[in-house]
This record gives sequence, structure tokens and C-alpha cells, in this order.
Amino acid sequence: MRHILLTDLLALIFVDEDGGRAQSRLARADKKLSRKRNQRTRKKYLDANGSDKWSPIKDRLTALLGKKCWYTEVEIIGAPLAIDHYRPVCHYWWLAFDAENYRVSCSWANSPEPNAQHGRIGGKGDSFPLLPPAQRATQKGQLLTERAVILDPCNQADCDLLSFQADGRPILNPLFATDAIARQRVDDSTLILNLDHPDFNAARERLCNDIADDVRACEALGETADARAPILDRIRRRLTSKAPFSTAARYYLQLHRHLGWVEDLLNGRGHAPPRPP
Repeated sequence: MRHILLTDLLALIFVDEDGGRAQSRLARADKKLSRKRNQRTRKKYLDANGSDKWSPIKDRLTALLGKKCWYTEVEIIGAPLAIDHYRPVCHYWWLAFDAENYRVSCSWANSPEPNAQHGRIGGKGDSFPLLPPAQRATQKGQLLTERAVILDPCNQADCDLLSFQADGRPILNPLFATDAIARQRVDDSTLILNLDHPDFNAARERLCNDIADDVRACEALGETADARAPILDRIRRRLTSKAPFSTAARYYLQLHRHLGWVEDLLNGRGHAPPRPP
């Protein structure tokens, strides 16, 4: 799960003329929706107008961050990503046109999809469980009092709860091993968001092995070998925010941080080694 600084991103995409128009359309739609007095008329309005208003926001976000799901970190080629309402509109209709509630999502995380790993259907859909006392907010000012179960990619603390095994499976970060609530949130989110879909697990396992192979190759070549530069560049590309499963890549590389050059890469200081004279 990649951490997204959504507030900063929204300020960036709304700053120009097109972005300002998109923001104004959201505001007008929100005002119209607020005048609907029952669930049926609100749903009818959202079905007719929702996607047209939030799809331009998705297009601008993916232009900046790449076509990658914020939840699963899978890169989508040749298929559409969607705007997921982190708090679903069936419970939080008043956040339907609030861009701070938007998360770019793949269908595996957002829509009902089979998960053979658990023999059940995953995908968030309209699910939004709360931790006790499970008091659902009815206005924006109450959101901070809610205790959501589903991990939020726009919350750094939530992203920090996830780690990965060598076989690619997402697990609770060992730093939080004694936190029962953190364990519940990770376990439930893994199922609800399809984070451990077998295809994703297999891709992360390959990534773990590829990084280990590259680290061994670099060590074998020595610090000044010309052949080391393209390997370092390949590792760097895996860590970039647009790369698929970049959070897992960083976690797997951290397993080798006892090597000084790995620590440099993790801290953004890694450069191609100097050429010998």
C-alpha cells in the first residue's frame, strides 16, 4: 500500500484553470446533492452525475502518480482504474463529491473479485467496518472520532502497519506484533482489499527474489565495476512511487541494509559508482 499525500496532490491538481473548473463542478454537484431529501433521489442523482464529476479528478491523479492502485500497488495496463470512495457513498453520501474521500483503485480492491487464496470474494465495494464503539459519522466534523478498520493509503500510520513475507504475502509489520487492533485491521484489510490476491503475492515474491539477486550481483562486482551501474539503476526504479509494488520493494531491500550502499539507496543517496581511472 503506497502512502499518498492527498491534500498536497489536490492542491496541485486544482491550481490551474482546468483543475479549478473540475473543483467547481464538484462543489456545484455537492450543493445539488445536499438538496435531495431521501436516499432514493440521492442515489438517482449520483448514478446519473457522479462518475462525470469525479473521473476528471482520477485522470489528473493518475497523470501525476501513474496508473497504479493506491491499495494494492498493482500497475494497470490496458484497463481502467476507478475512483473509490474510501468512505462509501451508501453510508456517507455527503462525501460523494469531497475529493479528500477519493482513492484511485483497481477492480480487485474496489469491486467484488474472487480470491482463491481464501476461497471467498474480496473487494471493498460498500464495506466500511468500524472498530468499537462503531459510531458512524453523520457529518465531516465527526470523521476524526471514527475508528476505521480498512487501512487508508492516505494515512502514513496505516501504511506502516503492513509488511511482506518472502513469498509475497502481506502481513502485520513485526513492530506492531503486540497490537491486537493493528493485527485485526491488517487481517481484515488483507481480505477486504484483496491485498493477498495470488497474482499479487506471486509478483511480490518475484520482486523479493529479483532484489536479492541484484544485491548479490552488486556485491560480487565490487564498488567500482562499470557493470554495477545498471543494476543499481534497476533497483532505484523499483523504489520509485510509480513502480508496481514499490512499498514491498523497499521492504525487501531493507533486508540488506547492513550493506552501506543499500542504506544509501534507501535514503535516496545512491548513485552510480565512480568509473575507475
